Amino acid sequence: MKALKNYLKKYPRVRHCLKDIKATTFGMHWGLVKKGSLESALTVFVYHDVSPEPAEFSRIYNLNVSPKVFDFQMRFIKDHFQVIGPDELLNDRIPERAALITFDDGLKGVFRFAVPVLAKHGIPALFFLNMAPIIKKEIFWSGLITYLCEKQKDFISFMQARGSVVSEKAPFLACSREVVQAYLEKTGLSLADEVIAFVGDFADENDLMESSEIDVIYYGNHLYNHDVALLLAEEDLLRSYRNNEAALQGYKNYRPLFSFPFGQPSTCFLSQQVDLLMQNGAKRVFSSWPVPNRDISSPCLHRIALTDFNDTQAKVWYQIFYQELRSK
Repeated sequence: MKALKNYLKKYPRVRHCLKDIKATTFGMHWGLVKKGSLESALTVFVYHDVSPEPAEFSRIYNLNVSPKVFDFQMRFIKDHFQVIGPDELLNDRIPERAALITFDDGLKGVFRFAVPVLAKHGIPALFFLNMAPIIKKEIFWSGLITYLCEKQKDFISFMQARGSVVSEKAPFLACSREVVQAYLEKTGLSLADEVIAFVGDFADENDLMESSEIDVIYYGNHLYNHDVALLLAEEDLLRSYRNNEAALQGYKNYRPLFSFPFGQPSTCFLSQQVDLLMQNGAKRVFSSWPVPNRDISSPCLHRIALTDFNDTQAKVWYQIFYQELRSK
């Protein structure tokens, strides 16, 4: 709550919006949660890791939710939304105040700690998987490029010297395969063990097979190995999409749904790439732009990340409406 108060002091515009709260219990029925505000929307949530002991990668980028908080969040969502699975989405059977739970990547923790909670509550969830780290044990691309940016002091200057436009906030988004390969060849580094320790364990085929037998668990496509789509040529994007699809089609719970790695519109993918994937088999595409979907017919649906910070009802509502409040 202290962090929330500090945020409101920093952003008075948001604080003024909250003056319109009309609550019976603080945070439970915000002014923005009045009848009609979410009735016709689809709110999609995204997770990456659920673990009591997350690896450094999840801690640095605030990707982990503890099992206890995750259980609370699932109970909260079940109480306040009508949770749907991917089949309802694919068949346009979307009720009022709908919600969808999704996961990205395929880290071991979500299969060990999140799947049992989902099964216990009977909550369907869609897992967008990168199959290269799972079935081929390839080095996780997102882990490699974030490790290079965080740990190798000369890597960012190496990128800049080769003409990459590097943002201070997310330098890893400029990491093309060509630049990374050139750096590894120049330095003679492999970094496989270091990245595994940095990211933590991925699920394996046994995890996927066991979870595919649980009737609330579904799999979707997240590219073969988590590339930044914006940096891929059209043929490379399609190759990664199709390689991942081929690996996923062996599971009966696979559905033709896709989420972009990193997920931010314009900085990570383009609308033309949404069209390209829809033309090549994807039925819906997902971003990580944190707003409820007011237009549920859109081919690209947005998703809101919940973190360990969102451990009360007020904080979950705050996260759901954060981006909309910020834009007012």
